[in-house]
Amino acid sequence: MSNPSSPATATAGEQHDQDQGLQAPDEHSAAGIIPDDEDKLSPPRCEWEFRLAATVPSPALAGASDTIGSVDFDPTGRHLATGGIARKIRVYRAAEPSSPAGCICVPAKLSSVRWRPAAGEAAVAHVGCGDYDGVVTEYDVERGVPVWERDEHEGRRVWALDYAGGGAAMVASGSDDRTAHVWDPRAPAGTTGWATARAGGAVLCVEFDPAGGPQLAVGSADRRAVVYDVRALGRGAVASMDGHGRAVTYVRWALPAAARRVVTSAADGTHRLWALQAEAAEEGWSCPAREVRSYSGHVSGRSFVGMGVWRGAGLIASGSESGHVFVYDLRWSKPIWVHPFAAAFVTAVAWRQAVDNDDGDGHLVAGGSDGVLKLFTCHRRLSSDVAAGDDDDDVTAC
Repeated sequence: MSNPSSPATATAGEQHDQDQGLQAPDEHSAAGIIPDDEDKLSPPRCEWEFRLAATVPSPALAGASDTIGSVDFDPTGRHLATGGIARKIRVYRAAEPSSPAGCICVPAKLSSVRWRPAAGEAAVAHVGCGDYDGVVTEYDVERGVPVWERDEHEGRRVWALDYAGGGAAMVASGSDDRTAHVWDPRAPAGTTGWATARAGGAVLCVEFDPAGGPQLAVGSADRRAVVYDVRALGRGAVASMDGHGRAVTYVRWALPAAARRVVTSAADGTHRLWALQAEAAEEGWSCPAREVRSYSGHVSGRSFVGMGVWRGAGLIASGSESGHVFVYDLRWSKPIWVHPFAAAFVTAVAWRQAVDNDDGDGHLVAGGSDGVLKLFTCHRRLSSDVAAGDDDDDVTAC
């Protein structure tokens, strides 16, 4: 058996797997739990009512592989972008998603897409992407042309990309070269406008503190997730999250920075909620995070299945190799809602975060291995409609 902390060696068989979907670089067998009865998962505790709002078929030609590797809502919540192995960034209007409102052809398969935070209605819409050739590129959506690109990942696949919030001009990318780069996109290519954090395996996920703090969460194939202070990457991580049995495929901040909560997802079939010690981050010294809760029910043992957190409501969404969309409440370990997907497996999910004039409903999008998109809405039921249930978990920790 190969070293579990190293990416799998590229073979013809691996290339076939990559053409069918984005595969985590981990060789262990799949693990997970497929629900026997989707309609009876924690019904007394489910405070939310979900509804399928739209199903968007793949625009690819019949027989063409169109796996969606990443999906993201724009800062206004009115548009969403997808990217995958079709070498296209497709932009949809969330209110009328029946067909793409725009399409940008790109030179390589995409593993990640992310909208750049925008300031004001007049801001130009830009979307960033990371590709299989190791290139990070930002595109002007309206004109369909690149604004800037970087290829300092030595040609190794870029798995993840994120933008810093709070007006900071920073971009982070994670790659098969075992590094996370933090970029200043204003710096000319080839200059020293970037810094590097190194991991023990391929860096599969990155996310800045969405509240605009200087923290960057990173997950990698060495089964670990860590948090860095981007002002001092060279000093090492200020928090570590150890406990997953396989590669960490997603990391998401769960609550505002003051609460210091992070959710990780791994190819061991679990999501996990962690509490960081604020003192460690403030003083610049490293400290293990405390695991608050583990979430299971979905199947994730080989493929990237997507994971996202709706921070305003404390809900986790994830895909599954069983062909379902799962939603968890941060307070409980088992899913509160499961929806079957026609695809062989669900490969990407994203929540619309709170925006101005928000209607209060939740908006969730999921993409499948067949290129199909599904959009869901959800709203909180009246308290009288939900049966009260005691919970012996550490509810106050969330």
